[in-house]
Amino acid sequence: MAVPSSSASARARRFTERVAHGMTAVAGWALLACALFVTFDVLARNFLGFNSKATVEITSYCLAFGIAWGLAGAFVARVHVRIDVFIQRLPERLRGYLHAAAVVAMAVFAGFLAYGAWQIVEESWAFGATDISVLRTPLWIPQGLWAFGIIMFTLLVIVDAILALWLVAKGRSHEVEAMLRPRSYEEEAAEALEAVGYAPKPGERQ
Repeated sequence: MAVPSSSASARARRFTERVAHGMTAVAGWALLACALFVTFDVLARNFLGFNSKATVEITSYCLAFGIAWGLAGAFVARVHVRIDVFIQRLPERLRGYLHAAAVVAMAVFAGFLAYGAWQIVEESWAFGATDISVLRTPLWIPQGLWAFGIIMFTLLVIVDAILALWLVAKGRSHEVEAMLRPRSYEEEAAEALEAVGYAPKPGERQ
């Protein structure tokens, strides 16, 4: 991804990208563990005569945790849903300005989400709130993991917003386009081929 290597914000972005990829991997493994747990609970209930009695609670936590921790990785990979039919018809320079405006707006929105998530965790901690299930889980634990994912997503978006504004101010809006543009169909096709284990030979058209 094209970013100026000398910029402090660019270095911060590379660091947050690595963190985002790590969080996405953890979220994926958590969801896999959740699926295995549900499978075990169903089989145990039908063939062994018992179950954990906490399936709904644990899977709900895993789902919320997985979604929140996947936000940053999805943003880095540019796979969030975008309506890009109109913007792709505009000149590249103008697209850079619009991408910068969009990421700033997202940073503001994400900031509200992060603030609200932290408020929820803080209240659960202050009141000693627990789940009403058999586990009586202190709510600040799953809520804290969930809020951490949202906060990391917010920090990544803020770093991108700062970098985009800096590039626009320097008259380098084309780099904003390279950094934040929607994924092309070539990129999506290459990812699909990689997922099925097919690597095109050099010079071979996909």
